[in-house]
Amino acid sequence: MKKFFLVLGMTLISFGVFAQKGNIELGLKLNYGTDDPNFGVGLVGRYQLDRHFRPELTLNYYPEENKVSAWDVNANLHYIFDITNRFKLYPLGGLGIMGYDAQWYGADFDKTHIGANLGGGLQFNITRELHLNAETYYQIVSDYDRAVMNVSLVYVF
Repeated sequence: MKKFFLVLGMTLISFGVFAQKGNIELGLKLNYGTDDPNFGVGLVGRYQLDRHFRPELTLNYYPEENKVSAWDVNANLHYIFDITNRFKLYPLGGLGIMGYDAQWYGADFDKTHIGANLGGGLQFNITRELHLNAETYYQIVSDYDRAVMNVSLVYVF
């Protein structure tokens, strides 16, 4: 759990390095993973570099389910396709650090792995400042591959 808070602090500090040229988006996520633990919550931060490129940092936590809890921190890049003024489609790719804690037969296991993310998403602009996103991506990690689906609501500054 200490690693989780360390990564959270580093993620929040990293938002200060963005120049104030593009738009910053901050929001909340609801996640569903295909392996235990399934349901999670997260924070998302994005920076719109230009019309098409948008780097993203996410921090997710999956509470304990069947004696397993997990977390991940991801740095992804989106390439935005403008379908209409309200709808955007994007592929995503990036890197992630995934960790999980488990208890089996009274013993505690704590693992952390580095992996890759590949997937895509759809964005619906509710207003200029409020965006709803739906994403699906696959986390490619040794011993812990899984698909993740999420919905996020972000505010644009």
